[in-house]
Amino acid sequence: MQSLSVIQIVLQALEEEGVTHIFGVPGGPLVPFYEALVTRESIKFVFSRHEEGAAFMAEGYARVRRGLGVCSVASGPGATNALTGVASAYSDSVPLLLLSAQVSSNVFGKGALQDSSSGNWNVDVVELFRSATKLSLTMQNPLQATHLIRKSLRTALTGRPGAVHLNIPADVMQQSAEINDQPATSYYSHVLPAGDKQALRSVASALQHAKMPALLVGHGVNLSGAWQHLQRLAERLSIPVATTIKGKGAFPERHPLSLGVFGFGGHPLAEEYVCSDEVDVLLVVGSSLGELQTNGWDPRLGRNRTVIQIDIDPLEIGKNYPVDVSIVGDARSVLDALANSLSFISQKQLRHTVSALEQMRAKISRYYQAEELQGSAELFKSQALVAKMNEILPDDTLVFVDNDDSLRWIGQYYEVRQTGTMFMATNVAAMGYAVAASIGGKIAAPDRPVVALLGDAAFAMNGMELHTAAEYHIPVIWIVLNNGGHGMVYNSETLIAGHSNERVFHKPLDVAMIASGLGVQSVKATNLAEFTAALRQALEAHAPFVIDALVESNQVPGVLS
Repeated sequence: MQSLSVIQIVLQALEEEGVTHIFGVPGGPLVPFYEALVTRESIKFVFSRHEEGAAFMAEGYARVRRGLGVCSVASGPGATNALTGVASAYSDSVPLLLLSAQVSSNVFGKGALQDSSSGNWNVDVVELFRSATKLSLTMQNPLQATHLIRKSLRTALTGRPGAVHLNIPADVMQQSAEINDQPATSYYSHVLPAGDKQALRSVASALQHAKMPALLVGHGVNLSGAWQHLQRLAERLSIPVATTIKGKGAFPERHPLSLGVFGFGGHPLAEEYVCSDEVDVLLVVGSSLGELQTNGWDPRLGRNRTVIQIDIDPLEIGKNYPVDVSIVGDARSVLDALANSLSFISQKQLRHTVSALEQMRAKISRYYQAEELQGSAELFKSQALVAKMNEILPDDTLVFVDNDDSLRWIGQYYEVRQTGTMFMATNVAAMGYAVAASIGGKIAAPDRPVVALLGDAAFAMNGMELHTAAEYHIPVIWIVLNNGGHGMVYNSETLIAGHSNERVFHKPLDVAMIASGLGVQSVKATNLAEFTAALRQALEAHAPFVIDALVESNQVPGVLS
């Protein structure tokens, strides 16, 4: 058997998993880690400007790669700074491994610099991450190395995926242990659950006999990569498809069966159809049916209809709405089995669904034109900007959206024409997410355009990560909706209370100047013509690029809630 240092054992397992980049910030206890990383050469290190940014980069990398993302941080504040990003990955079921260094085990509790092993007023980082990961533990001696890294990978990547945390003391990191010649990938299951056969038959029968069915699909379809399987099922029975905001991109939005987004950031057509009293079967796939996904738990979703829910996590089924039939399983496997079990139905059966949808489309326009949305308004409208993105961006563009008004605008006005190209993190909903996650996404897909849409307040939280992109020449395009502060909070409070206090910046950010100072090309845009020219310039630049779009501050997204 071969003998390697603990950190070499960890890196070898990550290589076997196909990891090509690790994101992080250096620190004292991590010195052995970085020395080992240099000697192996197959995994590159990306030096972020903050640990939260590193976690978001790893999360964006994992989403686009549809595999494991890894970030590494030092002890103490290095680990605590990464908490929000790791919690976001965990909450959104994204497989991520946080490797945190720890001071040497022989000085635990003795007041060592940045000791986070617990005791004597020191934070216990392992305990801290237990509520934000599927697994959080410390490697206490080198003999645990092989077992614990395999356990970490197995936990992150199987079942409902998510974040895990492995804490390694500096002295343990350098010690050696024996390792066998079996790859880490042989120590976990690669089989996806396909659901109970009887339940599949019940669902197939309900769909086959439905007069006016509807599909509501969420983030789980994107995680599973079940796009083609969903489309095949929808087309086989001509079932209109609505997505949740986070499920946006699970179904091509120029497809004649697309209703757009339902819930937060939703399209009026989706609400009109999904909440219609005539819908007799609602099939929900890969959604927790939380607040944003359901317009604040609209009771109409579960009223006077057969509700069917498919999810890989049995605890999500029936959590917020009663269900008549359920299937526990992976979205791709279950949808594939369903589509295979269904026969095409007659045109006579289809007619009611088709005619109802045609009548709704006659009243509600499904798609938008930028110039019409802008109209004669003097100030630049965000919805017009987003609609213009439809005209200019290639269909395969990967779009990362931050947790601000950008979500609402993108939900209703942007058309995802190629599935699996939209990314957002709306459970923890941390602002600044898209700034950094888009960098990880671009690293995972270097040949595809990557765009981040965010507000100026989100930019203020993680904007220094532009320097990371500049240093590594990572050509992401950031479109910043600069409305002078926390516009979403300001407008919400104004609508509710009639006023808002301290929600706008007294000195608005000059985002273009900040970006320029960080080594990134930047352009200001104050109208559609300037934005059109700027976005075309950004696509042609093949370099990090910021568009500082000065948009109207009092514009409230036109969503139904």
